[in-house]
Amino acid sequence: MTKTREEEQHDLLGDSSFCDELLDHLDEIPDEVRKKWPKDLANLIDIYQAAMQRRGYSANEARSIAHTLMAEQSMYCGGRHVYIPKGDRFRQAVRDVELFRDWHDRGIVPDDLASHYKISTQHVYRIIKEQRGLHMKKVQPELF
Repeated sequence: MTKTREEEQHDLLGDSSFCDELLDHLDEIPDEVRKKWPKDLANLIDIYQAAMQRRGYSANEARSIAHTLMAEQSMYCGGRHVYIPKGDRFRQAVRDVELFRDWHDRGIVPDDLASHYKISTQHVYRIIKEQRGLHMKKVQPELF
């Protein structure tokens, strides 16, 4: 028997997952209630919405996506402090992940990666070593 997407999501997230019906009504939350939300929460929703509009989504689509992203983020890391690196460090972290994927998943050789990412071959090897360690921690549990 094949499970539907909703059933799979429920299995993964349980009853505390946000359903589409709830997300459809987030726009109806009055401004006076929204003003009581922590400032960072409201700012993140605005940031996500603005980013989606810059990518060509309508205001309604962007707002819906922003609410969905915040709902998922709250399910994943709600109540915890989460560190998000600033500008250059964030771009570098994303570059390192992409570089590792290019090497690991696509088989691109380090010399070509160095040219593509405009860094030295030695730097490519350092990134691969670091990312491989992070990847192994994620896919292989510690034995002791």
